[in-house]
Amino acid sequence: MALLTNNFFELFGLPVAFSIDKSALKATFLHLQKQHHPDNADNIAQAEQNTALINHAFDTLNRDDSRAIYLLELSGVAFNSDKTIADEPFLMQMMSYRMELEDAIFDNDKHTISQIANNINALMSQTADDFDSVYQAKDWQTAQIIAQKLRFLGKLHDDMTDALSKSSSQDDGQDDDLYV
Repeated sequence: MALLTNNFFELFGLPVAFSIDKSALKATFLHLQKQHHPDNADNIAQAEQNTALINHAFDTLNRDDSRAIYLLELSGVAFNSDKTIADEPFLMQMMSYRMELEDAIFDNDKHTISQIANNINALMSQTADDFDSVYQAKDWQTAQIIAQKLRFLGKLHDDMTDALSKSSSQDDGQDDDLYV
């Protein structure tokens, strides 16, 4: 059975909004994955397409940056990911976090990486709130700028998560370099 919608919010039974219930998103995701799993299907190719759509929709809605961009696209607002951010204080702050993160990674300083992560998480939360406000006000130009910032913060967050993960595995006494 083919999924009848490409609207990710509709697929997960969520209202079209920036603020979503992530526990409901995850619960519906797990239900849909089970329902459309290729092992449970007569048409394996269709089940694989459904599963790919479900995964993509979940990944899009689960992250603030991709959900913001998706909402803009649903609203008919083109998002240009190549457009540079003109907010110099924001860029300077991000450059500072990047340099601190690189130094902490080099020093394998898990504590500093965690502190940077806390700062970035707080900034991401505030930026997400800012996006939600301008999205609701249909201030598309500002929403695009804030979505770009969310994308920037999301990538930085991913790098920090990766650094924390690598730092933790090194603390476990495992030397990944032996297997390279």
